[in-house]
Amino acid sequence: MASRILNSLALAALAFTTAALLSACDPCAKCGGHEKPTPTATATTTPTATPTPVVGSTGSGLFALDPTKHLAFVPLLNPPGFDTNSRVAVLDVGVDPNTTDPRKTTVILGHPDSPTGTALDAKDAIVIVVSGSSGTGFVDLIDENTFALLTPTPITIPGNSQPGDTGQVLFDPVNNVAILGVTDGTGCPAPGACTGFISFDPVAKTFGTLIPANYPETFAFNPNTQQVVDSSDDSPTGQTQVIDVTGSRTCALSDANLGGDQDGASVDNTTDLVVISNENGTATVLNLNGSMLSGSGSSCTVTEGGTNPNSVLLSGLPSATAGSAVNSATHQAFLIEDENPGISLISMPSSPVTQITAAALSAISTTLPNDPNGCAWATQGDPYAVAVDSIHNLGYAANVVGSSSNGATFLVQVDLAKFQSAPSSITTALPSGNCAGTTTTLGCNNNNGVVFFALPPETGASSCN
Repeated sequence: MASRILNSLALAALAFTTAALLSACDPCAKCGGHEKPTPTATATTTPTATPTPVVGSTGSGLFALDPTKHLAFVPLLNPPGFDTNSRVAVLDVGVDPNTTDPRKTTVILGHPDSPTGTALDAKDAIVIVVSGSSGTGFVDLIDENTFALLTPTPITIPGNSQPGDTGQVLFDPVNNVAILGVTDGTGCPAPGACTGFISFDPVAKTFGTLIPANYPETFAFNPNTQQVVDSSDDSPTGQTQVIDVTGSRTCALSDANLGGDQDGASVDNTTDLVVISNENGTATVLNLNGSMLSGSGSSCTVTEGGTNPNSVLLSGLPSATAGSAVNSATHQAFLIEDENPGISLISMPSSPVTQITAAALSAISTTLPNDPNGCAWATQGDPYAVAVDSIHNLGYAANVVGSSSNGATFLVQVDLAKFQSAPSSITTALPSGNCAGTTTTLGCNNNNGVVFFALPPETGASSCN
């Protein structure tokens, strides 16, 4: 295995928890202690989320961020002009893309099927990539410091499971494992028998036992409560599932404000408020603070704290609002539209509440400007491409050109503080200019909170179709 270098300054900045950016001890020989604790038996009460600020990258999981190193790891979905090998682009999002080409390298995974999710084990400096929709599921590991693939690669997901078309991954900094959403692969003995959630230790390169659940389009994970909330097309209106990772059980939750087309789920780790978009101009803010789990196996249920429905259905968002990511330090959710330019920002309470109310929430929306090629912006959907850098309060999204078969050309960065204070300025068109390393006729920065970073194989102006 390639060496992984511990960045002590990054650790000082990462003294908080996050679902995507923290982990355990440096895997050097002198550290030891990499064995993962065996999950205990069932728990009946959902712990109140610890009110600790969260730093790092959160979101629906297509791409991963390391804010301390200003890096983004972005899977290239069906990149035009490439062979069938999966690829992950590495961008430096700390540079001025008008003067410095942000594209550091492209990591070639060496096998088919586009990656559908990435997560970061920041302490061990490992990028975890999941892929596989043709029958077999894979995990690839990238050394964050050298951008080299770690061996062995790829690692086959056991139990006839695969990530599928939207399978994503988030990192658990408490148990130092990745959480993967999977579906049935080739050889699964019965429909649904290989679908749900499975953990993966990127240091030991071992998998946990599958927790059966609906196949998630996206999912939220709160490391403070060790619970997953799935966002699944298999959940009917008014229902979802809460996966108790510690107890290895899946529990049914009923709430009248849950939509019938649940898409992008994310969670404020400090308040246990879950944001679930419904791709119809609405999003549900679900309060799990004080909730209780009871029963086992298929009989496990969730009782909400407060009065059911302990949620709010927010309306008036852009019509195709889908993926979401939460900044648990500012207690705001950043939402994107599926293959459209709309974005939204939902402000939520800063501390846990017994009952969530509409009066405690507010939302604003706007649209992203055309990209440096002059093409109308359309955020990638299925798998959703949205994340938040909680250290610098920045939202990110990757686009899709024409349709999802054509790949992406840019990663966009949105200053969420500017979005909050002056949402109309976000739409400001890019000025004439040039993105470094390309032949675009527009610059990369609209000087009003929006910056574009070119993705491979973007080398100049391209068709918008």
